[in-house]
Amino acid sequence: MGTLVFSEPQIRGWYQLKLTTVEPLNDAAREGLNGASSVSLADYQRLVKGRYADKLPGSDYDTKGLSSGFKPGPAAQQSSASTPLLLGGSGAALALAGGTLVLRRKRAAKSG
Repeated sequence: MGTLVFSEPQIRGWYQLKLTTVEPLNDAAREGLNGASSVSLADYQRLVKGRYADKLPGSDYDTKGLSSGFKPGPAAQQSSASTPLLLGGSGAALALAGGTLVLRRKRAAKSG
């Protein structure tokens, strides 16, 4: 059977899952497992739940706006800043599509 390698980005830990055992692959992961050389998958899941359950969607952490890493600030007006970007992107897409159509027609006229 193969192994699965995965990360816990919050602590920069890398782990290897072997069937039902989680093994640390770097120092941060070893610290995350409290120095153990391996733990059961169930024990790892309990550790992770203990570390992050209070930060899941719907938690106080999330509803206070802290899950993005920034404190919520005053509401910003978005429409005026995003409109030119949207129009510019749409215009570029149309120009690209039109240019592609013109080139295809020229190639078809030369070969046909």
